[in-house]
Amino acid sequence: MDTSHSRVQLPVALTDSRVRLLREVLLRRRSGATAEELAGALGVTRTAVSQQLMALERDGLLARGEMRDTGGRPSRTYVLTEAGHETFPKHYGLLASSFVRHARSLYGEEGLEALLIRMADEVAAQVRPRLEGTAGLERKRAVVAVLNELGYEAALTADGAIEAVNCVFSQVVKETRGACAFDVRLLGALLGEEVVHGDCLAEGHACCRFKTT
Repeated sequence: MDTSHSRVQLPVALTDSRVRLLREVLLRRRSGATAEELAGALGVTRTAVSQQLMALERDGLLARGEMRDTGGRPSRTYVLTEAGHETFPKHYGLLASSFVRHARSLYGEEGLEALLIRMADEVAAQVRPRLEGTAGLERKRAVVAVLNELGYEAALTADGAIEAVNCVFSQVVKETRGACAFDVRLLGALLGEEVVHGDCLAEGHACCRFKTT
């Protein structure tokens, strides 16, 4: 049973009923949950739960676990995937801000920037195989799609620039603008060109604007 995914997963819109179902699976994370258990916990029919399970498995949020002996016919259990765990709130902003603050204290501004660049290279290495065979505008569109999977809410402009209206480092940039080095390095690595960061959300602009030179 593999509950991990090598690619960054697209955000999935979840209804209240699916959120409740995922929560019930989370509460049973040690042993997994069967359709019968979920139906009883949620007060709905097994058929309704089965439909939701199929949809959540298709979206990569649930995976099939082990068969469980229930005294009659064995029942299939379901467990959360890594992507499924990520649907629950996590205070990454607070953790990231603390990480950046202490990293800068230990290694200085240059050391922090070097660390962020190394992190960007790691993300780029994971994503780059998806871009093979693309070039020009096609590659830029593919990179924009990757950015949107990461939460940037990016778009390609008529003049070939990439504009992002959501800063995924909004908490971090309060500590240091060095965090912007991650974006520039990542985009440069994915596009295979030098990238210039113009307008910046942290400076009060309407977007972060990136242009190749």
